[in-house]
Amino acid sequence: MMASDQQRFVDWLAARLSRAGTARAFGVPGGGGSLDLVAALRQHGIDTLVTAREDAAVIMAGVSGLLAQAPGLAFTTKGPGLASASNGLAAAALDRLPALLIAEAFDDDELGYLSHQVYDQAALVAPLLGAGDADLLPAETAALDAWIAQGVLMPCRPAVLLPSSAAIVRLVDVPADALPPEPTPPSARTLETAQSLLASSRRPAVVVGLEAARPEVSGPLRDFVARLGAPALSTYMAKGCIADTAPGFAGIFTGGAIEQACLRQADLIILVGLDPVEMIRKPWSYEAPVLDLCAAVHDPHYLVPQGRVVGPLAGILGLLAGDLDGSDWQAAEIAGHRQYFLDGMAAGGDGGLSSAAIVKAAAAAFGAGPRLTVDAGAHMFSACAFWPCAEPLDLLISNGLASMGFALPAGLAAALHEPARGAVVMTGDGGLLMCLGELKTAAEANANVCVMVFNDGRLSLIDIKRQERQFPDIGMSWRQPDFAAVARGFGFEAWRIDDAGELAPALAAAAAGRGPRLIDLRVDPGGYNDQIKALRGSA
Repeated sequence: MMASDQQRFVDWLAARLSRAGTARAFGVPGGGGSLDLVAALRQHGIDTLVTAREDAAVIMAGVSGLLAQAPGLAFTTKGPGLASASNGLAAAALDRLPALLIAEAFDDDELGYLSHQVYDQAALVAPLLGAGDADLLPAETAALDAWIAQGVLMPCRPAVLLPSSAAIVRLVDVPADALPPEPTPPSARTLETAQSLLASSRRPAVVVGLEAARPEVSGPLRDFVARLGAPALSTYMAKGCIADTAPGFAGIFTGGAIEQACLRQADLIILVGLDPVEMIRKPWSYEAPVLDLCAAVHDPHYLVPQGRVVGPLAGILGLLAGDLDGSDWQAAEIAGHRQYFLDGMAAGGDGGLSSAAIVKAAAAAFGAGPRLTVDAGAHMFSACAFWPCAEPLDLLISNGLASMGFALPAGLAAALHEPARGAVVMTGDGGLLMCLGELKTAAEANANVCVMVFNDGRLSLIDIKRQERQFPDIGMSWRQPDFAAVARGFGFEAWRIDDAGELAPALAAAAAGRGPRLIDLRVDPGGYNDQIKALRGSA
């Protein structure tokens, strides 16, 4: 191949990502190869956003890729930069986000005399990747091209590239772009088993998981559920796959207690794209046969299904829907299960600002406009229950890793992806403290994001468990910070809400605004214990 058919590795990579649909990269650059990367990305039309932390950058990249249906991109320096990114990588792996992290590495000759910032970087990140060493990519075009071509095909997975300063600028041959792998169609035998299970069932119930939260699955899924005439529950990450207002929607599924009233009445449980990473740490508790419709087989799993069909979900649902002729469920029964779920989540506090009341008021103020991102913490129960979702990915949450510090980076990525729509971020005070520096990032980007901080001055979920076990207070509560004052220091418009009478005016003003806003909500945590018992059966 002639020299004219060669270019620098970093230029080939930037051009390839741009063709794949990557629009923005997130990270904290170092002084070596990451500067070459940023320059090349900008030359190929990929904007770069410098974040406060590397773990947040990987979350932003993964969410950006998920929403754009393209590879997400994060970058960082070697040593402390890569170490700081580790929680973001774990989230990308367990939340199935398509994030590529490019971090610098040491040149071989440097390792003969250096110890400063040196550790085995590959050994650090390999266990955090969904496919282990298989997604620790060498700095060569073939492996990267294959990962990019895989793109957002399920299951999405992160990858890490560790090029030295010399490797990232070396000349490489320019290959033709790899084509996405052809999906393997489901076998006739597994389809026959599925059709037999469906034909023999009169009271089936559907559980929808994260693999179904894709644009091409929405129509076939909704048609399947409607033809089945059965109740459908969704995981947190699949909220909106069945619209909250749909007649078949029966509430949230976590693997806990609140959905048992519905699922114990089923004679067949149909899992549609349920990834076991979404379920809480409790054994499967149902005796009804299970039909698992999935894009990928996960091991371990909570159960062994009586039937399993593996392949692209849209096609599977289309093939199975044609033979459906309804069920024995009555519309009033399904509506009753949905109301039972909502009643269980509506627990109030002791007269202060409850999380349920706040989320309902926010949903009314913002309408169907912004996308919602939610952090791990007690506030997530109300957020997921009462924020209305009409489409897949209307709500974004980390429920594989279930990491605190997810909602603000995810909200920034969502707001930058669709600036006119923007995002509402619901986070606890503990979660916001973990990524407080990203308020700087939001301000610098002038992101159309409203951060709602459920500020109760404690780690509420863990404190509930502490109280049940009658342990003394070991520092899980603290003086409530004034997040509104902090946010104003970054250039936010901000409100502090101390009582219920102040809530509606602040929400109305925030909903009418644009750019970065923050509402500091002094929340009464009194209802959390009842909510968690309703959901899970115990704290």
